[in-house]
Amino acid sequence: MGSVSKKVLPFIRWAVRLFVLALALFLLIGGPVSEYAVRVLPALSPLSVFAAGLAHRAWYISLSWTLPALFVLLIAFWRRRFFCRWICPLGTIYALPTKVSLKKRIFPWKLSGYIFWFTLFGALVGLPLLLFLDPLSGFTRMGAIGHGTASVMAWVPGFIIPLMLLLSFFQPQLWCTQLCPLGYFLDVIKIRKKSEKVMSQTRREFLTGLALGVPIALLFKGVARAKTPPVLPPGTTSLDDFAATCIRCYACVNICPTEVLVVRKEGGLAELCLPEMDFDRCEGSFCEQYCNECMLVCPTGALRSLSLEQKQKQKVATASIIRDACLAWADHQECMACDEYCGYNAIDMHEGKNGIPKPIIDAEKCRGCGACRNVCPAVRMGKAVHIQPLLTPRMVTVPDEDTEEEGYG
Repeated sequence: MGSVSKKVLPFIRWAVRLFVLALALFLLIGGPVSEYAVRVLPALSPLSVFAAGLAHRAWYISLSWTLPALFVLLIAFWRRRFFCRWICPLGTIYALPTKVSLKKRIFPWKLSGYIFWFTLFGALVGLPLLLFLDPLSGFTRMGAIGHGTASVMAWVPGFIIPLMLLLSFFQPQLWCTQLCPLGYFLDVIKIRKKSEKVMSQTRREFLTGLALGVPIALLFKGVARAKTPPVLPPGTTSLDDFAATCIRCYACVNICPTEVLVVRKEGGLAELCLPEMDFDRCEGSFCEQYCNECMLVCPTGALRSLSLEQKQKQKVATASIIRDACLAWADHQECMACDEYCGYNAIDMHEGKNGIPKPIIDAEKCRGCGACRNVCPAVRMGKAVHIQPLLTPRMVTVPDEDTEEEGYG
């Protein structure tokens, strides 16, 4: 009976793994389920949840979104890497070439422990630099293909998947056995009697992570930023916090209905490949006033979940008119495009001496949504609207007709 179960068990395990992989792909690409279901995959990772919480210096995720990660930890207390061997969709992908692998040991170094502790100690000082190596956020990055939002920069942190899959044809499951920080976390979480050799290795990984994680994270937090800072998505509290806790899963980029969110192509290592708003990407690329979908899918709280009313009160940038480029100011042509598309009544039209209305933006009412820049028809000197990002977004205090004053919930 025991021999029969041993023969049957691998078939059962592969059936479960392939089912979970198909389900994960379904949630990733979309279907007759909520688009917010894409958040489920990265939310399963206790590494992302706890590292982001450390970097935030606060517990910010609701209980309902904390439970999946806690459930994975409970499984680890029971069977350590059960999640890796039965559930993890990326682990299943890496396991597919096992039967045809050459079984060569081309990468003998086990670095998963160093990566884990480096990330965790970096999170303690606010910058978990290697958090994007979490396998579930890596799997979610594949959604950029299904949603047609893939770009070269989006795959800079995502090159690991095709590379590791290729190397698996030489060394079976190289990522899972040698590099995965989540797998290491699940492996060491269960208290059990360990040999002196294992304990010595664990101490070495811990001390190396401490010695490198803290100073390197502090170094990159102090690195000069790009000359052009990003326009942050709504829900952020600061560029530093966003750079620290965004795991580059690009769920927000994939779900954005106006396609204003893109992957950043410049900046220091801390802010490289972050989602940012690009109002010149295509027609209609601006932050829609009645949309908060990006915040609803963020698994780490890098984009805090704001209600529509709260989101409409958050100021992420300030627009201003470049008068030398403006059709009304410089060319004396009637143009009301920016005023017509502003959803926050932040543009006043003042009649000039020639009777042509000229736009002036009220900086206190402007939220930085970019609608005015996106629709600006000026071409002679480029767009006539300049958007100045705020590195620390704030809540607007000027009352308006549409919403009442309120803060973060």
